[in-house]
Amino acid sequence: MRRGAVDRRLALASPGAIGVPAVRKDDAALFGAAVLVGWAVARVPGVFVGVAAAAVVRRIRRRRATAVAPIVIEERFADAVGALAAAVRSGASLTQAIGYAATEAASPVREDLTHLVEQVDTGIALHRALRSWADDRPTPNVELVVGALELHRRSGGDLPAVLDQVAGAIRDRVSITREVRSLTAQARMSAWILGLLPVGFFAFLWLTSRRDIEGALSTPVGIACVVAGLVLELGAFLWIRKLLVVD
Repeated sequence: MRRGAVDRRLALASPGAIGVPAVRKDDAALFGAAVLVGWAVARVPGVFVGVAAAAVVRRIRRRRATAVAPIVIEERFADAVGALAAAVRSGASLTQAIGYAATEAASPVREDLTHLVEQVDTGIALHRALRSWADDRPTPNVELVVGALELHRRSGGDLPAVLDQVAGAIRDRVSITREVRSLTAQARMSAWILGLLPVGFFAFLWLTSRRDIEGALSTPVGIACVVAGLVLELGAFLWIRKLLVVD
């Protein structure tokens, strides 16, 4: 009992229990590196700029960590269509099959199918609920599934086979997308390197030859050259990224 009381006291005194967020090691390393680099480059102003940049990077990293990639959403959507086909093949009605697919699907597909079932349960006709879903999610995959379901409602047919073909088409599209990304990975990395290399070289010159850099930035011609170089670098980066887009 005494040990249990001590454990409870320690739990109450922990940072998570009193609402203080735990400090992650990668965040501490990020802000520490930002402070050191900022102090080495521009002393106190550099520290403020470095901390602000680290905060932006930290926010972007957390947003990307919680976000679901579009290609992953397509894979989950294909799995949901496969579950829908399996439920229809087992004898379930279309509404019951959609509900079963909603329980088997992962987020965010699960939320869309659950909302679709809730609309039908509240008395909305199935074709209106499907059209509302297609309007809310105007993606090729949703349009394909909604078109298949509406066609089956009007003229009948082998719906499980059609849904299996739809799921197979989505999986083939995902496979092609992954193959294209793997083939263009080197070019995308080259774009990032070419875009960041001048910035890194400028930072290196600022650390090693600050007097020369300050002399260049003290004249209108020097500032114009730096700005023109940055604009050209940005244009080249965007141009390379545009070349890598495969429709």
